Amino acid sequence: MTGEAMRETLVAIGVCTLVVFVLNCGTVWGSESQAGDASFTEKVGETAKKIGKKIEEGFKKTAKKIEEKQVPEKVERKLKKAADKTAEGFGKAERKIKEKLAD
Repeated sequence: MTGEAMRETLVAIGVCTLVVFVLNCGTVWGSESQAGDASFTEKVGETAKKIGKKIEEGFKKTAKKIEEKQVPEKVERKLKKAADKTAEGFGKAERKIKEKLAD
């Protein structure tokens, strides 16, 4: 999964979580007070927006760190290095076997 795709997935999860939270709070608090305190509802909405922004910022920072560390590229380099070393080892073993058979 690329960094961009991971970032989009994390942001989507955060937004969905926020929507569920706001809907849940709205139905619970709305049923408790029929008259509805507009300022209370506004405060909840503003707080939910702030929480959503913080979650989104956190996800973006995490995705950026993963991209910066270039994890897939590092793994690929290590695997290539291991494959090269293995090929070298087999090459040396083949030469030694041929030397022994030639004697």
